[in-house]
Amino acid sequence: MPPPIVFWFDFASPYGYFASVGIHRLAEKHGRAVLWRPVLLWAVLKAHGIKPPAESKARWSYLLHDMTRTAAFMGLPFKLPELPISAHLAMRLFYGITAQRPDLARPFVQRIYEAFMVEGSPIHDPDALASLVAPLGISAEEAVAAMNGEVGRSLLAAAVDEAVADGVVGSPFFFIDGEPFFGVDHVPQMEWFLARQSHV
Repeated sequence: MPPPIVFWFDFASPYGYFASVGIHRLAEKHGRAVLWRPVLLWAVLKAHGIKPPAESKARWSYLLHDMTRTAAFMGLPFKLPELPISAHLAMRLFYGITAQRPDLARPFVQRIYEAFMVEGSPIHDPDALASLVAPLGISAEEAVAAMNGEVGRSLLAAAVDEAVADGVVGSPFFFIDGEPFFGVDHVPQMEWFLARQSHV
């Protein structure tokens, strides 16, 4: 089987949410898996010396408008959440849980994005997070341990270092056979690239 599509995203990124819907179908169509890689975008941008979009009033105003428009264009349910926030607890929880249960990666990502981008749930609140992932078979005790434990912390820190080293500059960011793609608008180009790769 060819290498997976590496999918970098931030749980606080609406564009990451838009890209997450259906990326597994694109991957399966071309015989690929998806490697789900949540990462703290603000930490990655800081390491690159790039200012976060929210620090530019004009750019942030445009993006807030574009987020709603993009959701409508894609036909996705979307409620503009409280932004910007740090989703570090959700990411620690992801890495702490999936280190032992990798099969939960996709349903975990879908649940957190749905909760934040559709339901308006506070994914930066530890009690809310524990409740949100309970339907996945994750107990409150497991959730708290994953959010506060060393495994989640260290894997998230390693993810930030890896994203910086690989040149990730936004969310969503993809790698297909080492080829980088930034932005949900590049998904059609990714399909074109995958089709070409299948004939190489």
